[in-house]
Amino acid sequence: MEQYYGILRESDLFQLADDETIKHVLYCLEGHIRIYGKGEIIYQYGDMISNAGMVLEGKVKLIVPGTIGDDSSIKVAIPSDSFGCSHSCITDQPSLVTVIACKKTKILFLKMSKLFSQEAISCRFASLVTANLLRQTALANLEQNRRIHIMSRRSIRDKIWALLKYTPLKGDRCLIDMNRQEMADYLGVERSALSRELSRMKKEGFIDYRKNVFIVNKYQ
Repeated sequence: MEQYYGILRESDLFQLADDETIKHVLYCLEGHIRIYGKGEIIYQYGDMISNAGMVLEGKVKLIVPGTIGDDSSIKVAIPSDSFGCSHSCITDQPSLVTVIACKKTKILFLKMSKLFSQEAISCRFASLVTANLLRQTALANLEQNRRIHIMSRRSIRDKIWALLKYTPLKGDRCLIDMNRQEMADYLGVERSALSRELSRMKKEGFIDYRKNVFIVNKYQ
Protein backbone atom coordinates (compact mmCIF):
# COMPACT_ATOMS: atom_id res chain seq x y z
CA MET A 1 0.00 0.00 0.00
CA GLU A 2 2.93 2.37 0.73
CA GLN A 3 3.58 2.73 -3.01
CA TYR A 4 0.30 4.67 -3.32
CA TYR A 5 0.91 7.12 -0.46
CA GLY A 6 1.93 9.82 -2.95
CA ILE A 7 -1.38 9.47 -4.81
CA LEU A 8 -3.30 9.51 -1.52
CA ARG A 9 -1.62 12.76 -0.49
CA GLU A 10 -2.79 14.32 -3.78
CA SER A 11 -6.39 13.48 -2.90
CA ASP A 12 -8.82 15.77 -1.10
CA LEU A 13 -9.27 13.24 1.70
CA PHE A 14 -5.60 12.94 2.66
CA GLN A 15 -4.44 16.55 2.27
CA LEU A 16 -1.67 17.39 4.80
CA ALA A 17 -1.51 13.75 5.94
CA ASP A 18 1.91 12.25 6.72
CA ASP A 19 2.80 8.56 6.36
CA GLU A 20 1.83 7.77 9.96
CA THR A 21 -1.60 9.36 9.52
CA ILE A 22 -2.24 7.55 6.24
CA LYS A 23 -1.22 4.18 7.68
CA HIS A 24 -3.40 4.66 10.76
CA VAL A 25 -6.47 5.84 8.81
CA LEU A 26 -6.22 3.04 6.24
CA TYR A 27 -6.26 0.51 9.08
CA CYS A 28 -9.13 2.19 10.94
CA LEU A 29 -11.29 2.60 7.82
CA GLU A 30 -10.63 -0.99 6.71
CA GLY A 31 -8.83 0.13 3.56
CA HIS A 32 -8.55 -2.54 0.88
CA ILE A 33 -7.79 -2.60 -2.85
CA ARG A 34 -9.67 -4.22 -5.72
CA ILE A 35 -8.81 -4.37 -9.40
CA TYR A 36 -11.44 -3.99 -12.15
CA GLY A 37 -11.21 -4.66 -15.87
CA LYS A 38 -12.50 -2.34 -18.58
CA GLY A 39 -16.30 -2.14 -18.50
CA GLU A 40 -16.69 -3.76 -15.08
CA ILE A 41 -19.27 -2.23 -12.77
CA ILE A 42 -17.92 -1.01 -9.44
CA TYR A 43 -21.23 0.31 -8.07
CA GLN A 44 -24.61 -0.29 -9.61
CA TYR A 45 -27.40 2.30 -9.52
CA GLY A 46 -29.51 1.55 -6.42
CA ASP A 47 -26.75 -0.32 -4.54
CA MET A 48 -26.37 0.40 -0.84
CA ILE A 49 -22.83 1.75 -0.53
CA SER A 50 -20.82 0.84 2.54
CA ASN A 51 -17.40 1.88 1.19
CA ALA A 52 -16.19 4.99 -0.62
CA GLY A 53 -13.82 4.42 -3.53
CA MET A 54 -10.62 6.19 -4.52
CA VAL A 55 -8.93 5.65 -7.87
CA LEU A 56 -5.30 4.58 -7.52
CA GLU A 57 -4.75 3.55 -11.13
CA GLY A 58 -6.96 3.82 -14.21
CA LYS A 59 -10.18 5.76 -14.73
CA VAL A 60 -13.88 5.40 -13.90
CA LYS A 61 -17.10 7.00 -15.12
CA LEU A 62 -20.05 7.96 -12.95
CA ILE A 63 -23.23 7.45 -14.97
CA VAL A 64 -26.85 8.37 -14.34
CA PRO A 65 -29.00 5.69 -16.02
CA GLY A 66 -31.69 6.99 -18.38
CA THR A 67 -35.24 5.72 -18.56
CA ILE A 68 -34.92 4.52 -22.17
CA GLY A 69 -31.24 3.71 -22.34
CA ASP A 70 -30.10 7.32 -22.74
CA ASP A 71 -27.50 7.15 -19.94
CA SER A 72 -25.56 10.29 -19.04
CA SER A 73 -21.96 10.43 -17.85
CA ILE A 74 -21.75 13.09 -15.14
CA LYS A 75 -18.19 12.71 -13.92
CA VAL A 76 -14.89 11.04 -14.71
CA ALA A 77 -12.63 10.03 -11.80
CA ILE A 78 -8.87 9.60 -12.27
CA PRO A 79 -6.08 8.71 -9.79
CA SER A 80 -6.52 10.51 -6.43
CA ASP A 81 -10.23 11.20 -7.15
CA SER A 82 -12.79 9.64 -4.82
CA PHE A 83 -16.46 8.76 -5.17
CA GLY A 84 -19.28 7.51 -2.96
CA CYS A 85 -18.01 9.33 0.14
CA SER A 86 -21.35 10.81 1.20
CA HIS A 87 -23.24 7.57 0.62
CA SER A 88 -20.68 5.55 2.59
CA CYS A 89 -21.10 7.94 5.54
CA ILE A 90 -24.86 7.26 5.59
CA THR A 91 -24.99 3.63 4.65
CA ASP A 92 -28.76 3.19 4.20
CA GLN A 93 -28.96 5.42 1.11
CA PRO A 94 -28.97 3.87 -2.39
CA SER A 95 -26.44 4.99 -4.99
CA LEU A 96 -27.83 7.47 -7.52
CA VAL A 97 -25.17 6.58 -10.10
CA THR A 98 -23.54 3.57 -11.70
CA VAL A 99 -19.73 3.57 -11.52
CA ILE A 100 -17.91 1.77 -14.34
CA ALA A 101 -14.20 1.19 -14.98
CA CYS A 102 -13.12 2.82 -18.28
CA LYS A 103 -10.01 0.62 -18.41
CA LYS A 104 -8.06 -1.61 -16.05
CA THR A 105 -8.50 0.22 -12.76
CA LYS A 106 -7.30 -0.17 -9.19
CA ILE A 107 -9.63 1.14 -6.47
CA LEU A 108 -8.98 1.73 -2.77
CA PHE A 109 -12.14 1.24 -0.69
CA LEU A 110 -12.65 2.97 2.66
CA LYS A 111 -15.48 2.56 5.19
CA MET A 112 -16.12 6.26 5.79
CA SER A 113 -18.92 5.66 8.33
CA LYS A 114 -16.25 4.64 10.86
CA LEU A 115 -15.12 8.28 11.01
CA PHE A 116 -18.21 8.93 13.15
CA SER A 117 -17.41 6.37 15.82
CA GLN A 118 -16.51 7.64 19.30
CA GLU A 119 -12.94 6.44 18.86
CA ALA A 120 -12.48 8.31 15.57
CA ILE A 121 -13.98 11.54 16.91
CA SER A 122 -11.23 11.74 19.54
CA CYS A 123 -8.44 10.47 17.24
CA ARG A 124 -6.05 13.09 15.83
CA PHE A 125 -5.39 10.97 12.75
CA ALA A 126 -9.05 10.45 11.87
CA SER A 127 -9.98 14.06 12.68
CA LEU A 128 -7.74 15.30 9.84
CA VAL A 129 -9.55 13.09 7.33
CA THR A 130 -12.93 14.14 8.79
CA ALA A 131 -12.04 17.82 8.28
CA ASN A 132 -10.90 17.05 4.72
CA LEU A 133 -14.14 15.15 4.08
CA LEU A 134 -16.17 18.16 5.24
CA ARG A 135 -14.23 20.42 2.87
CA GLN A 136 -14.64 17.92 0.01
CA THR A 137 -18.39 17.74 0.65
CA ALA A 138 -18.65 21.53 0.58
CA LEU A 139 -16.72 21.68 -2.71
CA ALA A 140 -18.92 18.94 -4.20
CA ASN A 141 -21.99 20.94 -3.19
CA LEU A 142 -20.59 24.03 -4.91
CA GLU A 143 -19.84 21.98 -8.04
CA GLN A 144 -23.39 20.66 -8.04
CA ASN A 145 -24.71 24.22 -7.77
CA ARG A 146 -22.49 25.24 -10.68
CA ARG A 147 -23.87 22.43 -12.80
CA ILE A 148 -27.43 23.40 -11.93
CA HIS A 149 -26.60 26.96 -13.00
CA ILE A 150 -25.13 25.71 -16.30
CA MET A 151 -28.02 23.32 -16.98
CA SER A 152 -30.54 26.09 -16.34
CA ARG A 153 -29.33 28.02 -19.41
CA ARG A 154 -31.84 27.78 -22.24
CA SER A 155 -29.63 27.55 -25.32
CA ILE A 156 -26.68 25.25 -26.03
CA ARG A 157 -24.48 28.30 -26.63
CA ASP A 158 -25.36 29.75 -23.24
CA LYS A 159 -24.58 26.41 -21.61
CA ILE A 160 -21.16 26.35 -23.33
CA TRP A 161 -20.41 29.93 -22.23
CA ALA A 162 -21.39 29.12 -18.65
CA LEU A 163 -19.13 26.05 -18.64
CA LEU A 164 -16.20 28.02 -20.07
CA LYS A 165 -16.67 30.81 -17.56
CA TYR A 166 -16.61 28.33 -14.67
CA THR A 167 -13.43 26.65 -16.01
CA PRO A 168 -10.17 28.29 -14.83
CA LEU A 169 -8.29 30.11 -17.59
CA LYS A 170 -4.53 30.05 -18.10
CA GLY A 171 -4.11 33.16 -20.19
CA ASP A 172 -6.78 32.75 -22.84
CA ARG A 173 -6.84 28.95 -22.62
CA CYS A 174 -8.77 26.48 -20.51
CA LEU A 175 -8.74 22.70 -20.28
CA ILE A 176 -12.09 20.94 -20.12
CA ASP A 177 -11.26 17.46 -18.89
CA MET A 178 -14.02 15.77 -20.90
CA ASN A 179 -14.30 14.36 -24.39
CA ARG A 180 -17.17 15.57 -26.59
CA GLN A 181 -19.61 12.88 -25.46
CA GLU A 182 -18.82 13.51 -21.79
CA MET A 183 -19.17 17.26 -22.35
CA ALA A 184 -22.53 16.75 -24.07
CA ASP A 185 -23.73 14.56 -21.20
CA TYR A 186 -22.58 17.14 -18.65
CA LEU A 187 -24.48 19.90 -20.47
CA GLY A 188 -27.52 17.71 -21.05
CA VAL A 189 -27.48 18.08 -24.86
CA GLU A 190 -27.01 15.84 -27.89
CA ARG A 191 -23.41 15.38 -28.99
CA SER A 192 -24.17 16.32 -32.60
CA ALA A 193 -25.92 19.52 -31.49
CA LEU A 194 -22.98 20.41 -29.25
CA SER A 195 -20.50 19.87 -32.08
CA ARG A 196 -22.54 22.08 -34.43
CA GLU A 197 -22.72 24.90 -31.91
CA LEU A 198 -19.00 24.71 -31.14
CA SER A 199 -18.27 24.91 -34.88
CA ARG A 200 -20.50 28.00 -35.21
CA MET A 201 -18.80 29.71 -32.27
CA LYS A 202 -15.41 28.96 -33.81
CA LYS A 203 -16.42 30.32 -37.23
CA GLU A 204 -17.79 33.47 -35.58
CA GLY A 205 -14.42 34.01 -33.89
CA PHE A 206 -15.56 33.64 -30.28
CA ILE A 207 -13.53 30.53 -29.51
CA ASP A 208 -10.97 28.15 -30.92
CA TYR A 209 -10.29 24.63 -29.73
CA ARG A 210 -8.21 21.55 -30.26
CA LYS A 211 -9.73 18.48 -28.64
CA ASN A 212 -10.39 19.52 -25.03
CA VAL A 213 -8.22 22.66 -24.96
CA PHE A 214 -10.33 25.77 -25.59
CA ILE A 215 -9.13 29.28 -26.46
CA VAL A 216 -11.52 32.11 -25.59
CA ASN A 217 -10.97 34.91 -28.10
CA LYS A 218 -13.82 37.07 -26.88
CA TYR A 219 -16.95 36.68 -24.83
CA GLN A 220 -20.35 37.20 -26.39
